[in-house]
Amino acid sequence: MGELQERLPEERPRTLSEQVHETLCEMLLSGQLKPRDRISLRDLAERLGVSMMPVREAVSRLAAGGALLVEPKRAVQVPLMSAEDFADLTEMRVLTEAQAARLAAERATPEEIDDILALADRFEAILDTAYGSPEAVAANKDLHFALYRAAGSKVLMEMITMLWLKVGPIINFDIGVKAEVPLEEEIGRSRTHHSRAHHRQLCDALRARDGDAAAQAVTEDIRVAAELIRAYGAAEMEDSRRRILP
Repeated sequence: MGELQERLPEERPRTLSEQVHETLCEMLLSGQLKPRDRISLRDLAERLGVSMMPVREAVSRLAAGGALLVEPKRAVQVPLMSAEDFADLTEMRVLTEAQAARLAAERATPEEIDDILALADRFEAILDTAYGSPEAVAANKDLHFALYRAAGSKVLMEMITMLWLKVGPIINFDIGVKAEVPLEEEIGRSRTHHSRAHHRQLCDALRARDGDAAAQAVTEDIRVAAELIRAYGAAEMEDSRRRILP
């Protein structure tokens, strides 16, 4: 065994481009970047404290996957999304995330379940004091990704991450913006109520090791959130193409 370990290559250190890519992914997943946000590559490099080259490489990877849009004059934008694309991504999320929840209920260690339950409590506590805040967005993302990691499937995790990079800014906009008009306030209250209910159902399913119930809780969480996001964006259109707009 010792000889085998000696022959195994050491883990390759991450390149600067990979580190920038991870940072940009986190910015998309946690709501730091929102639909229609626009920033130049130079400003992005200065913000991250790196040169232009690793930023260009990281942005190119994300643009190839549809998570960012590269514009003329070295600018980057978080793209808008058509209602049709949003509906398609929602269905793919249901398929992948519900399966991850089912596997997590069956496979997660007691420690992983405790961590997920603690993150659910943290999310609720933040909703009580800071709904519409970056902290609420981050707490929701942390809860969901802890659940999906506990599924123990690298392939599922890669697929879910890819989908969240595309739809995450819209999901996060729904959670991370404070209501300022009556319609938004009503939708915000509904979203908060359903998020709490579905997360509690998920926690009960994890405690019971009930994979079907965990999958159902996540499915309902995704579908109700999608319906509320569509209701929120339905009043605005662009170029006669139905688009989800903040």
